[in-house]
Amino acid sequence: MTDATEPAPADGLVEGGGSVHLDALRAAVDGRDWAAATAVVRAGWFELAAADSELTRAVLEKAPAGVLRANPLLAMELGIAYNKLRFHRIRALRYFLMAVRSARSMRNTSLDPVDRVLIRTSESAAFRLLGRTASSAAAAHAALGHLEALSDEDSGSISDLPRIYAVLGVSLLYAGDPETAMEAAARGLAEASPTPPSNGMGALALLAGVLALRGDLPHAREHLAYARTGPWTDQQRNGYSGTLYRVAEAVAALEGFDAATARAELDSLLAMTSGRHANEHWTTIARVAAAIELVDGDPAAGLATLDEFADFRAAEGRSTRARSDLARTRSLLLLALGDPDAALAVAQRDIPPGPGAQIQRARVALALGQTGTALDELRTLRSEHLSLRDAAEAAAIESAVLLRISPTPRRDGVIQRLGALLERTQLRLPLALLPPADVDRVAGTLAAQGYTRVTADLPDRFLLRDVEPEALLSDRELAVLRGLVRTGSVSEIAAVQVVSVNTVKTQLRSVYRKLGVSNREDAVAVARERHLLPEHD
Repeated sequence: MTDATEPAPADGLVEGGGSVHLDALRAAVDGRDWAAATAVVRAGWFELAAADSELTRAVLEKAPAGVLRANPLLAMELGIAYNKLRFHRIRALRYFLMAVRSARSMRNTSLDPVDRVLIRTSESAAFRLLGRTASSAAAAHAALGHLEALSDEDSGSISDLPRIYAVLGVSLLYAGDPETAMEAAARGLAEASPTPPSNGMGALALLAGVLALRGDLPHAREHLAYARTGPWTDQQRNGYSGTLYRVAEAVAALEGFDAATARAELDSLLAMTSGRHANEHWTTIARVAAAIELVDGDPAAGLATLDEFADFRAAEGRSTRARSDLARTRSLLLLALGDPDAALAVAQRDIPPGPGAQIQRARVALALGQTGTALDELRTLRSEHLSLRDAAEAAAIESAVLLRISPTPRRDGVIQRLGALLERTQLRLPLALLPPADVDRVAGTLAAQGYTRVTADLPDRFLLRDVEPEALLSDRELAVLRGLVRTGSVSEIAAVQVVSVNTVKTQLRSVYRKLGVSNREDAVAVARERHLLPEHD
């Protein structure tokens, strides 16, 4: 099987196409030879659910429900075919569950081990697309276990083994396990055909994308070079399987502050037929697209990009999961626009707990001049296993803080760690994403310590703005503003805050002045726009 034709499938499970297996499946179903039908599906798993999946669906719909329950591979293939229909995914889920329950049944001890691998792989992808990442990861780990237990003969019978590993790797990536995702992708790439068009593009793209996003640029670039010159077609590079390859190319360009090249890489990807609607990697694409605007000097366009992508996805784009996926980038863009109040509100409310949230809160605290708060946020990260990108960003922020305050015994060590990280990883954005004065101060110190190579590539234009302290809302003013949403009564706000009515009036005047408004309605509207209010308000 190959990726020669690639319709950018919406379900993330399939690519390719072919009529040989379809003809064989039709003959087996018409002859009610369910064992033969299962064998055909096993051999043509990806092909049957690709461009002509509506034909596959029409054939498999002839199978009675009892037959589908007894032959879970047929039920799963039918579910995949239905999952490509936007308005029939509930029906697809019914077939997925039928297949999974049958495969797990203790009575079904005769299930072919290859079938079990295919079913658990599809289960992991189905749960991933439903937003149930924990269930998706569990199914992916189970599928990897079944793959490990296969005999050499059974493994050899799976012609699309690289794609299976890629599907499992994507499930693990979005379940928050990038290390195991890369292990699965590496296995898939090792199994790929070395002759074009190879079926290993999905695995290669996953490796390149994860390495670039996590900040290991040298290894990412090795994979990118192979993707450009190896046994792949342009259709593969620009289609679904090449999504994370194009993302990796864009990220690599951004580290050189080359927004034009990064934009061209994403444009190649988004030009595919189904574009943003069909690609399950949409939040990853959106984050990179927004970062391109930031590097190009237009963070407002970056925010508009995030909103555009979310609107494309309708309800999914408004989900808690999507908001969390985009929150770190959104907070950074708001900070770049000189709005640390909104940046902090997004960081506190929407970024999931973990190193990413702490690093972004520390970045905002640095912009606000709250050096103690920034150090407090970073302190607990020393015992965490961080990605190279997170480690570099944390070191850059800590270096900036320590250079602002009086010399400390560990300041030189932190600067040297930052310099070594930037030099080894080839990252430059962690340094550029500091406030302007800090970029100059940290870059000058790095150069003085011999790290001129990491500072020579910095752009002339700063990516972030200096914050105007007089425009920031104090904690008391934020509390009054949030009280204003719940009630128009100054006396009620005063009672809740345990202050006098006159104090609340004074704070309200300050809020109106800083928000540039003159009444309650406008204040609430601006506060919502700047993400200063809790979501339920």
